[in-house]
Amino acid sequence: MHLKRYLCTGLIFSMMLVTSSLGIQAKSTSTLHIELTGGLGTAEIMTDEDITYPVDGGDDSFSFDKGTQLKITIHSKYGIDSVQDDNSVLKQKGKKIEKISAKDYTFTYKTQDMDTNLTVNLTEMHSRFKITSITTDENGEVMPGYVKYGCVKKSFYEEAGENIDEAIELAQENGSESDYQILESDENGVFQTNDFLKGTYIIKKLGDESEPFELIVTRNKDIPYTYIRLNNGYEFSSDKTGTVKIIESNQTIQSATRIILKSKNDKLVEDNGTFKIKMLNEKGKTLKNYKKQYLKTDKNGCVRMYDGVRWMRTFTLKNGKSVLPVVLPDGNYKITKSKFNDCSLKTFDFKISSNTISGLDGDSQPINDIVLQVTYCR
Repeated sequence: MHLKRYLCTGLIFSMMLVTSSLGIQAKSTSTLHIELTGGLGTAEIMTDEDITYPVDGGDDSFSFDKGTQLKITIHSKYGIDSVQDDNSVLKQKGKKIEKISAKDYTFTYKTQDMDTNLTVNLTEMHSRFKITSITTDENGEVMPGYVKYGCVKKSFYEEAGENIDEAIELAQENGSESDYQILESDENGVFQTNDFLKGTYIIKKLGDESEPFELIVTRNKDIPYTYIRLNNGYEFSSDKTGTVKIIESNQTIQSATRIILKSKNDKLVEDNGTFKIKMLNEKGKTLKNYKKQYLKTDKNGCVRMYDGVRWMRTFTLKNGKSVLPVVLPDGNYKITKSKFNDCSLKTFDFKISSNTISGLDGDSQPINDIVLQVTYCR
């Protein structure tokens, strides 16, 4: 009787061991490798049991049971360009995880039956400029242009008596590599500088009598802010990544007009409101009854634009910027009847020239920035 009991107990214990070993084999794991590249940021992974793992050094590997539901949070300084699962952009609720501006972003990820790689491409904030040179021959054919530019810190330029070549030599002898750059366009007529440190730099085309211009690198709330200032006072703003984009051409190019509000410290004033525009003649008087297909002025000289649906004469400014729906022709203009939430204008007059391009917009179209200075903010 006791023997049977022992035999049964032993058999049950053996079955438990087999079942247990089978259970262990069923719970096999896979490796998740996650890497943060590009800009500044950190990440952390939380399991469905609320266990958190930091991603050390921006590059780490973890082993999880297959099918584990994870919450991955990215803490970025400037945003996320994309999150890639091996070679494709990861999707969340049917939408690709890309162009994320939020500083803290969380998404879910389920581990798979195989080892996987996640790459988080963080947005980089630059302080540089890019020039695309275009030339048109006598037959009207458009082709890339070849240009060579020198860039040097303004203090060396002034010390060298405003001679760009001698200034670069001084920087090479007495400065550091960050104080100067010499750049040539590629076969597509394009060159892009390396990032500049905070300061003011002189940019000039080498072997050419054209006027130099300034590149200013400053900071706004610990974020680099870069822009170019010409001798005539025009400013070329950088895009959201900190790159100032310029098109250089021997032909005039029409560019959209973007109104921008700035403080006396050259910082963007993110105010909202509305405004109207008056067209002026060469003597500064109101130009009445001007009429073209998509643009005209009324009896008071106020500009009206046709956006494809309706005629507009009141324009909206949001977060300190407003892109006009129709290209303004060359000439003099004045902001009138501006109503902003927190600010008032110090400068009202501006000039449009087809020879000036501030850079490219999000659709890679030429754009001309008109900077209006604010005199009061609540």
